Amino acid sequence: MKSSETSLNSAQDLSIIKAGMDAICREMAVNLRRSAISSIVREARDFSVALTDARGEVVSQAECIPIMTAGIALAMKGIDKRFDLSTFTEDDAILMNDPFDGGQHLQDIYLFTPIIVEGQVVGFGATTAHHVDLGGMHAGISTQATEIYQEGLRIPLSKFSVSRDFESPHGFVRQVLGANVRVPDAVLGDLRAQFAANQTAVRRLSELMNRHGVEECLNAMEQLKDYSERRFRAAIEQIPDGIYSKTEYFDGTAYGLKDVPINATLEVDGSDIRVSFEGTAGQIAGNINCPLASTISAVQSAIRCSLPSTDIDFNEGCNRPIHIDVPYRSVLNPAPPMAVRSRLTPASRVFNAITGALATAYPDSATGTGFDTTTAITLAALDSQGKYQVALEILGGGWGGCSEHDGADALDNPISNCANAPIEALETDYDHFWISEYALADGSQGGGQYSGGAGIRRTYVAKHDGVKVAGYSDRHRQGPDGIFGGLSGGTGSHTIIRADGTTMRLSTNYEEVLNKDDQIVVVTGGGGGYGTPD
Repeated sequence: MKSSETSLNSAQDLSIIKAGMDAICREMAVNLRRSAISSIVREARDFSVALTDARGEVVSQAECIPIMTAGIALAMKGIDKRFDLSTFTEDDAILMNDPFDGGQHLQDIYLFTPIIVEGQVVGFGATTAHHVDLGGMHAGISTQATEIYQEGLRIPLSKFSVSRDFESPHGFVRQVLGANVRVPDAVLGDLRAQFAANQTAVRRLSELMNRHGVEECLNAMEQLKDYSERRFRAAIEQIPDGIYSKTEYFDGTAYGLKDVPINATLEVDGSDIRVSFEGTAGQIAGNINCPLASTISAVQSAIRCSLPSTDIDFNEGCNRPIHIDVPYRSVLNPAPPMAVRSRLTPASRVFNAITGALATAYPDSATGTGFDTTTAITLAALDSQGKYQVALEILGGGWGGCSEHDGADALDNPISNCANAPIEALETDYDHFWISEYALADGSQGGGQYSGGAGIRRTYVAKHDGVKVAGYSDRHRQGPDGIFGGLSGGTGSHTIIRADGTTMRLSTNYEEVLNKDDQIVVVTGGGGGYGTPD
């Protein structure tokens, strides 16, 4: 009886500590969003936060951007071997955005702040945010880049002094970042928001450990990862052992190619899943390559979405049963210095290939394919004082229908999860364009017993000459597939309508200039339908 009571109390303590860590991450997310400057972070919520242990393994996270948060441990991999953690002080921090060393693309800057309690590093407050500009050939998106050097400032995993290198007006980090971006106030302001979120983690985890004990909390971190691993393995064991495969494609027309294959083969063996991408296309001389960390993040997110258990807390324990092999110099594991800015296009097809392959194990829960494409557009202009304004938009599309209901309208890609920025917020922040239309793209839904969701139509109008636009998307030639007789969803498009009425249909990857009263109409496609239409 005594042993049972001890076990119960231990479970209660673990539950309380877990709730405290989850609350820390939710507060981090709120503080980052409310402190941010740019609309892409403040309104679209293109950021993620997490709490890690001293090795950089995620122990808790807020519900933000899946592909970012899944990659935090990859960005911090081996941190205890790269740095002597005993030398860290409360004034230290770590910065990185290197896509070839655990990062995503250059715009996603990771910031890690050590949490020191009783003289030892017990964890890190971890944040990543999509910064509106990091230099490069074009503001926001360098669509014509063929190598990483053309895309902006690349930062290896670097330790620095916050007071000396960032807070000081002449600090090295602050000056280098400010001198290499078009909108330093926004970039440095959003980085300050990341600092604010990380300091929330420092304060709250210190309070939690002071309340429950350092060793108890450190043990809880390990137990929570182990618990998630056990539950994740139990969920995998519900999938029949076997080999599941699917090939998805993205449109390579803008790069002088046809359909580019993403081939995924999954072997389920007990409580382990092995994923191979043999047969996937090689790396491409364009900005469309997907760095390894993004590929791994997409796989982890897709498997998590496909399992029958939907309430498993995500932490590093969930990743232990997943084993991934990605050919080097493929589009999913490019060699430096390949460009990677539009990496969400192939990453999205990774998601589709994994979920599509596993759907054969659960046909009753299968869905039509969603538009599942990040459609990004940036509008930039110089004002009369020579200062840039840079707006970056992420637009979603329709999701696929399923056995119980129609697909959702106008939602971002599942691994991206951004929100649409309100028109009022954009027109308050920027004065080089206005938005004349924001609507569902009627007719974009794939028909079926349950139809796919509708995409979006959004029209931007230049308020003066010389507004530079750039963007990327996918599924302009063929929409996402339906399932079980459901029809394909509609395609997307980007079209410029000049003030004189002439039109220009754009490719999936473009840069152009708008003059006064020129419009660019961005359309995203709908989701595939489920079941034969009535």
